[in-house]
Amino acid sequence: MGMVGALSFDTSCFARAVLPRWTMYFAVAAAMAGCASMTPEQCRHADWRQIGYADGAQGLSGARIDDHAKACAEVGIRPNLDEYLRGRSQGLFSYCQPENGFVIGRRGESENAADCPASMRFAFLDQYRHGQEIHLIESDLEQRRSRLNRNNRRLRGCDERIAAVRTELTKNDLPTERRVALSNELNKLVDEKNFIVNENGNLRLESDRLQSHLYFRLREMGR
Repeated sequence: MGMVGALSFDTSCFARAVLPRWTMYFAVAAAMAGCASMTPEQCRHADWRQIGYADGAQGLSGARIDDHAKACAEVGIRPNLDEYLRGRSQGLFSYCQPENGFVIGRRGESENAADCPASMRFAFLDQYRHGQEIHLIESDLEQRRSRLNRNNRRLRGCDERIAAVRTELTKNDLPTERRVALSNELNKLVDEKNFIVNENGNLRLESDRLQSHLYFRLREMGR
């Protein structure tokens, strides 16, 4: 997997607060490197402790060092494993913070709690599950809001077509066959509009319920 997928740094407020500025710079440069985890230039000037920290702070697997070793082997450079692991341990300390667990869960991302220190794992997972719960509520809410937006576009289309049909039906010289076809279409359009209006009413009720539920769950979680 390329660097973009494996080392894509989050630029949220939390990430900016937790990760040192040089880590963010490394992530941006690495993300532009293409398929290899590191460019030849990055390999030649690598600070393996910083690279280990960057990987750990993103919760990447310890096997990530193998990707770096493969990329740097092309220019005859071997990673400093001791420095990398020392930095990675420090990065994992940032990654495994409970607040980060909540952020990751709320984004709907998978966790790597298995690499967290045992003393931090429970609190991290606890907040991660809270974040997952909020993610599910927010996803449900977003789905209903998206459905409402789609329905509103359909309603506008129905209204425009209903107006056009009614205008055409006012013509005195309209052939009988055409008048019958337009009348049938008008009935179907009115039925469709009524169905959408009723559905929108239910969607608004559900959205309001989910919004209230989201608010109270966040309050209960102290957020």
